[in-house]
Amino acid sequence: MRDVKNIILSLICVIMLGVLMSCQEDDEPSPTLRPALDITELTIEVGDSARLQVCNTDSINFVSTNNPQVISLRIDGTDVVVYALAKGTAIINVGVNGARLKCDVEVVDVETPALDFSKELNDSRSRYVSPSLSIYYDTPGTLFSINDENIIEIRDLSTSDYIKFNPGTTQLKEGILANASLDVNGVNISLMRATLIRLAPNGSMWFYLIDTYGNNIILAVTDL
Repeated sequence: MRDVKNIILSLICVIMLGVLMSCQEDDEPSPTLRPALDITELTIEVGDSARLQVCNTDSINFVSTNNPQVISLRIDGTDVVVYALAKGTAIINVGVNGARLKCDVEVVDVETPALDFSKELNDSRSRYVSPSLSIYYDTPGTLFSINDENIIEIRDLSTSDYIKFNPGTTQLKEGILANASLDVNGVNISLMRATLIRLAPNGSMWFYLIDTYGNNIILAVTDL
């Protein structure tokens, strides 16, 4: 009988010891997650932008690059926004919570546009043409204007449609427009790419825009 009691007591002790050890393990603090980039290698086309997310942090101390001619950077909360300026390679350094994070970047040339733009260049009419809206300068009630900052505005008086295109630079030249913006009837249209295909000596210009859905948009200003 005494042996049975000893066995029972021993079992109780083992169970209690296990419970105590389990409680101690539960009370131990969870390890702190270290800051990290969600992307450590980035390939991007000239004129495009991308975001790097810094995980496990509430703020970013600084960002820098070894090649500001190839990329420019901007902090947006806990994201780093990368703008591709020219073909080449660069390194992004991110300082956060005493740690330094790194991302290798390669900027490549823009692929040849999927659209055959030759027929657009042969059309000398000022126009805005997208899958959802077309406005031509030679249609009665249509107004085109451009100011000293190269901001183009188009108004269709018969439909009240309004287009505003800002190439993002006062010094126009053929090629990618990295800071271009487009608004249609007061709504910003997010652009994946904006290119000035031709700038003629007489000031005529043909723009090829692609929105983030892959839609082609043609903007030509030739009659002003």
